[in-house]
Amino acid sequence: MEFPYLSIIALSPIVTAVIILLLPKERGENARMLALAAMILGLVLSLYVYFSYGVALPPPNTPWGETLAFMEEHAWIPSVGINYIVGVDGLSATLVLLTSIVGLGGVLISWSIDDRPREFYAFFMLLVAGVQGVFVAVDAFLLFFFYELAVLPMYVMIVIWGWKQTREYAAMKLTLYLLIGSFVSFIAFLVLYFQLPVPTFDLRVWSEANFPFDVQMITFLPLFFGFAVLAGTFPFHNWSPDGHVAAPTAVSMIHAGVLMKLGAYASMRVGIQILPEGTVYWMPFVIILTLINVVYGTFIAMRQRDMKYLIGYSSVSHMGLVAMGFATLNLRGYTGAGVQMVSHGVMTALFFAVVGMIYDRAHTRDMDQLSGMNKV
Repeated sequence: MEFPYLSIIALSPIVTAVIILLLPKERGENARMLALAAMILGLVLSLYVYFSYGVALPPPNTPWGETLAFMEEHAWIPSVGINYIVGVDGLSATLVLLTSIVGLGGVLISWSIDDRPREFYAFFMLLVAGVQGVFVAVDAFLLFFFYELAVLPMYVMIVIWGWKQTREYAAMKLTLYLLIGSFVSFIAFLVLYFQLPVPTFDLRVWSEANFPFDVQMITFLPLFFGFAVLAGTFPFHNWSPDGHVAAPTAVSMIHAGVLMKLGAYASMRVGIQILPEGTVYWMPFVIILTLINVVYGTFIAMRQRDMKYLIGYSSVSHMGLVAMGFATLNLRGYTGAGVQMVSHGVMTALFFAVVGMIYDRAHTRDMDQLSGMNKV
């Protein structure tokens, strides 16, 4: 039996969150140290997975399976075809590493939080676990489970630790958008699930099922729209800038750095790989939406004065480029989309970290007030 690298990466933050919540209230410093230790462990294992991916590939067996490494498979609810199956390919191994880096940065940037630090770090650990789980899931139900786990902690963290002026509005808006999107996607999951002769949520089986064209054409749209909400695709992007502005710095880093990547990643993993004919049919429409994303997000960002809104709308534009890369349906486009996901994740997380530090010192994010010699 191989060492469960991916399970530790995805599940250790959940265990850490439970341990943190069991600490006495006065032990906030211990919560910080536990969260830091969990993220360092995740980063070390993520580095190993990333650099060992090529060596760990198994002998070819299925068209998709031959690209998956560090596979783990355990029965979960076998009576309905739900199993715990995790693995990584080249893209997901990179995104797992990105999540570990951004998550560690989020813990460090939040070191000074003294308002209920136990609860803050516990929910932050659950958020990281949800993101990591989506990137390693090879079972559609497991992917959906981790997808929801990544969404729900954000509501609590924004409402309690977010910017007082807009936190309740932004948290509710973000949660409603993402839950409706995930519900629509799950309906499409169920349609595909019941199309199989032996119902299962194993994505490897789905990729070989060769669903009828009419099924692919019908189910691609709800899958795309459900995941496009999380990716900030026009016209479902409105929740994202408001969420950025209201969220505490660490949540903004995860939100822009990796959470928005979940939508693009899931669209590629389920939409393109499982429904290739449906993808080709709807791709002109998708390209038009992503083009609007790029142009609209850029022009709106240029009009902002709040630095968080500026970064939020620029993220909408960048995610349009990611989606457009996947929409090309060729290797060069996929590669470009992957590079853009990683570069945008690192860049935007650092931007939000810097904005958080500026706000802590100047108590404003208004560029007119911070512009200095720019006013001359």
